[in-house]
Amino acid sequence: MSATMSASVRPRRHLFPPVGTLLATLSGILGMGLLPGILPGVSAGDLTAQTAVLTGRVLDAETRAPLGGALVRVFRAGEEEGNQAVTGDDGRFRIESLVPGMARVRADFLGYAPAVETSVLLRTSRPTFVSLEMVPQAIEVEGLTVAADAFQAPDDAPVSSQRLSEVEIRRTPGAIGDISRSLLSLPGVLSGVDNRNDILVRGGGPAENAYYLDGIRIPQINHFATQGTAGGALALVNTDFIQDVTFFTGGFPVAYGDALSSVLLIENRPGNPDGLAGDVTLGASEAGLTLDGPLGGVEGNWLFSVRRSYLQFLFQALDLPIRPDYWDGQFSLNWEPTGRDRITLTGIGAIDEFGIVEPGPDADYENREIFQRVLDNDQEAFTLGGSWRRLVGETGIVRLRAGHSRTDYRFRDEDSEGRLLLTNRSLENESRVRLTGEVGVAPTLRLGAGGELVRSSIRSDVFQRALPGGVLDDDVVYDVHTVFWKPGLWAQLIWKPGRLTATAGLRADGVTALDDAWSLSPRGSLQFAATRSVDLKVAGGLFHQAPSALALSVREDGRRVNADLTQLRNWQVVTGADWRVDSGLRIRLEGFYKDYDRMPVLADDPRINLANLGNDYGFVGAQALRPDGEGRAYGAEFFAQQKLTESLYFLGAYTLSWSEYSGADGLLRPSAWDRRHALDLTAGYRIGEEWEIGTKLRVLSGLAIVPWDLEASAETYPVSGRGVRDWSRIGGDRSPAYARLDLRIEREWFFRSWDAVVFLDLQNVLNRANTVGFRYTEDPAFPDRLRPIDSVAFLPTFGFSVEF
Repeated sequence: MSATMSASVRPRRHLFPPVGTLLATLSGILGMGLLPGILPGVSAGDLTAQTAVLTGRVLDAETRAPLGGALVRVFRAGEEEGNQAVTGDDGRFRIESLVPGMARVRADFLGYAPAVETSVLLRTSRPTFVSLEMVPQAIEVEGLTVAADAFQAPDDAPVSSQRLSEVEIRRTPGAIGDISRSLLSLPGVLSGVDNRNDILVRGGGPAENAYYLDGIRIPQINHFATQGTAGGALALVNTDFIQDVTFFTGGFPVAYGDALSSVLLIENRPGNPDGLAGDVTLGASEAGLTLDGPLGGVEGNWLFSVRRSYLQFLFQALDLPIRPDYWDGQFSLNWEPTGRDRITLTGIGAIDEFGIVEPGPDADYENREIFQRVLDNDQEAFTLGGSWRRLVGETGIVRLRAGHSRTDYRFRDEDSEGRLLLTNRSLENESRVRLTGEVGVAPTLRLGAGGELVRSSIRSDVFQRALPGGVLDDDVVYDVHTVFWKPGLWAQLIWKPGRLTATAGLRADGVTALDDAWSLSPRGSLQFAATRSVDLKVAGGLFHQAPSALALSVREDGRRVNADLTQLRNWQVVTGADWRVDSGLRIRLEGFYKDYDRMPVLADDPRINLANLGNDYGFVGAQALRPDGEGRAYGAEFFAQQKLTESLYFLGAYTLSWSEYSGADGLLRPSAWDRRHALDLTAGYRIGEEWEIGTKLRVLSGLAIVPWDLEASAETYPVSGRGVRDWSRIGGDRSPAYARLDLRIEREWFFRSWDAVVFLDLQNVLNRANTVGFRYTEDPAFPDRLRPIDSVAFLPTFGFSVEF
């Protein structure tokens, strides 16, 4: 069962002045002459050039051992700045008296390929930290030069991986600092509608992704998450915390299980080692405070943040019947008791409250429909975790991680007469212990192995009324506490003979709540360096994922009705080529194929594959299911990326893909995530040291949609305010083509001990009406009973950040 608030979050059209007026206003506000008047206590003398500090560490990318004696240099606009440093025995370096602004950092060390980090923002408020990981490489002879490469990929994941820094995430036009929205610039990554953060990777649904924060698995990265999937409304992870993210869109290694489509690894930055620092931010939907500093007297640091939304006030001003309100908090603590040990503590949490206010007597029909249709949706969630990393010998590394996640879902819906339609109070807990180890047994061979044990529990009190014309034959009623275990084991080898890199691994996963508990996932990859700049790659294997805890909790007359499900499975293969044109420009072409089976379908309506649900607010999977669905997704991707090595950056991605699922009949039809074409062009330009302007164009072909069953909807609508889909015709219609142009303008100031950033983000600057589907309505203004669902209209967003 699911409900939506999509119509409520799209702003009305023609509320904003023309773009030219806004740009002129921004130019005046951000101009140097007005700043002293805007910021109290700031004089014109404070705007003179200041200096910045760069700190960091150089590590062996395979063993994580520090590299002492590496040369670290800073470049700006292609030219070396002149300041440089040599790392100490602990791999650390510090470079002072740098000009603030955007820079590029390079590390060189004999026996290693040079490491390059672009888009490094040197601040005056605190030292900027950068981690440079160097890949071992045979010493070149005959005067050949090893080219620096800003696109190094992990040896065990040669295909479909992408690394983004905090600056690259923040600067994406239209993304408003949201990780999920920034990923939409990459090939193979889509989203359903503009007001949701569903990550749809290569034809898969939003439930098929895994998320890790500092190595700790977290169940979701969004506020107002949809239970049973991982999509939601707004970003939960604070971008101010991020050092970088690594995103695998396919062919990921056996160390990561319980996911079918993608894995997102988020690494937090360290706190300020020199003293207390802070950041006050006003974003697109919230205001926040971040504090960080050193651990007194030891080698360590900490970060803490808290954010509060102001959407509820905006929606109230617009006289909308919903009031989404949230808090979130995050912390990180790092301690290195010895040169070989590192201990990290990580925490993240949120409180989401979804208020619903009855419209007044003069409210329009759409607002009355919103009030009747949306669910009361309140949630509380947190994850706490810790990790210990130990360097062993010359080539070994051991990691021990433990974490606990808790999510409290509270959904409720009533009909127009106050009678209960559904209620779901679910408390999900998951405790996880994970141990991994790697060792180099020969110069060209590394072995890795690991295991984890997960205790999952869900206390669920669910009621869903069977409605006339709906998909349920009978009411769903159960109140139960379910506990089950998910053990996992894996092993992998990496072999690098000359120009070839080969990996082979095997993973075993169990789910004790299933009658058929265990699965095996063999995986492997090959990478061949055809030339110094061209790599040929292929990866493939089996991938499994457990059914959701909500699905495994369902009871009928005390019986576990979904115990005969199996772990969802796909086998996939990815192949392609990378051409590194130079140190900052890469061109990549990849093709992929995924074949699904064991997919759950609804027992009461086996036409409905559960993977087609989850693109709305609410929950999915709280009913009897059968493992009779199938699916496939396949396509090709082209990606070109220019890193910011001088003044220009660019990302161009084109994806041609097919996504098809079947019900119990085995007939493949376009899935709810099927778009044939997706083109994303993102570019930006640095103007001097303090200005940056960026733009993004996204063009999509129509999305496959499920038409409405008008007769069944006419029966259900008077009770629930919602219609009923005709699942026998899934993919029979498509939404119109989608096109959106976004623009972002950013201005930075650097002062003696603090700095500031002000931005203007303009979404859909052409104010194009992008209809992504239709909703059943009985509004007399729509005689065909279909109300268009439009994505975001022209929406300007202003924000700032002050760091001290």
